[in-house]
Amino acid sequence: SISPTHFTLEEIETLYDEIQRILSHIQTGNVCCIEIDTGSKKEYVLDCDKNGSNLDVNHFIDIFYAKKEKAENFENYRNNVLKVMLGILKKYTNRLKSIDRKLEECKQMDQYQLYGELITSHLYQIDNTVNVSSITLSNYYTGEDISIPLDSRYSPAQNAKLFFKKYNKLKTAFALVTDQKKDTKRELQYIESIIYSLENASTVQEVDDIYLEIKENLLHETKVNSNKKKESSQPMILQIEQHTVYVGKNNKQNDELTFKIASKNDIWFHAKDIHGSHVILKKDGDISDGIISKCASLAAYYSKARETSKVEVQYTQVKNLRKPKHSNPGFVVISTYNSIMVEPSRFDL
Repeated sequence: SISPTHFTLEEIETLYDEIQRILSHIQTGNVCCIEIDTGSKKEYVLDCDKNGSNLDVNHFIDIFYAKKEKAENFENYRNNVLKVMLGILKKYTNRLKSIDRKLEECKQMDQYQLYGELITSHLYQIDNTVNVSSITLSNYYTGEDISIPLDSRYSPAQNAKLFFKKYNKLKTAFALVTDQKKDTKRELQYIESIIYSLENASTVQEVDDIYLEIKENLLHETKVNSNKKKESSQPMILQIEQHTVYVGKNNKQNDELTFKIASKNDIWFHAKDIHGSHVILKKDGDISDGIISKCASLAAYYSKARETSKVEVQYTQVKNLRKPKHSNPGFVVISTYNSIMVEPSRFDL
């Protein structure tokens, strides 16, 4: 809020008189709303001098509440989709925790293998009977004694077989769970990229696109054929130093920009290892270092690192990118690239 001390006494009196003037005319209906086009948006001011080109106050109120309702509906829609995504995020986060616990258990496999080897190698000097809960043997790897816990229901030789069985089981599980962890971390990164897109969505169309992506790639819902196809949201198109620049606002747009709209010699930008937009610079002339820097700053701005002072941005020609089969929307593999450190900026575009 602005402190009254920022105004002079004369300015405060003038403001008071103007408010009183408008209030005195409200009862008579001699108040109108004047529309002012500022270029970037339309603003409305109240005045007491009514003329044919001005809007009635009721019209102004209708516009205000219509915009308010539209904004609230958009926020509710986006928040509901975001709630779905947060539920999916929690599910995959818990899955990763479970995988980490299994991997922790798998760390014991080498210990079980050692126990089996030591018992087998010392079997000739061991009383191979049951009802023994532990046995102490010399560890020939370290030269120190080691106490090995046994299942007293079985002989040491049988325990050795059980140790090897546990080792083989955990070894198989380790390979399987390691792959599961890679897949789960990849899915988590994808989920986080969708959440980032949702948090930055500004239109119902953009949320529609994101929700469709969620249903197809995470909820695995069957596509519904419809005669009425919804129009997709479009990427941002800018002009920087007479060059055309595209900015994707979600994973679907990023894919379309990079692999459908862009030509192989166009230049692709993306914040390194951070969720964000694909930025495409159309190569329609000589490319200066300045335009490279500006496009990189744009990619940094439209990324999760927007509030960071410096961001590393990768850039390369589109021909150096490929999309692996069955990979998630927005995912690319880069064969070669340059990088640049920039400050996030959109240059008041």
